[in-house]
Amino acid sequence: MVKSYQNALRRLWDGLCDVYVLETAVNKANGRDEPTEVQKLHGEPCRLSFSSISSTTERDSAPLIQQSVKLFVSKTVKIPAGSKIVVTQEGRTTAYARSGEPAVYSCHQEIPLVPFKEYA
Repeated sequence: MVKSYQNALRRLWDGLCDVYVLETAVNKANGRDEPTEVQKLHGEPCRLSFSSISSTTERDSAPLIQQSVKLFVSKTVKIPAGSKIVVTQEGRTTAYARSGEPAVYSCHQEIPLVPFKEYA
């Protein structure tokens, strides 16, 4: 039963994601250890889920509605918290700056994301 549920769930995954992590590497130009963005996954099947957070906050006299973003991906892939994740879904590519701790379930994992523009 778990396998059939897993197959049904994955049929909904119409996106692909690339995962990047910061690792320390020697800069050949100056010989110093510096953080370097390294790609760990490429083209991993996934799906983004969006939901609005019901509360609004006042910001310059205008309400700000916040959106919650979750990444659904196979539970077998390892995505450390704090990774940069670039997702292409429905013909749009969006970068997310900080992945959260994954919630792992029997057939998948869900990872909360923050859009890159909010992080910068």
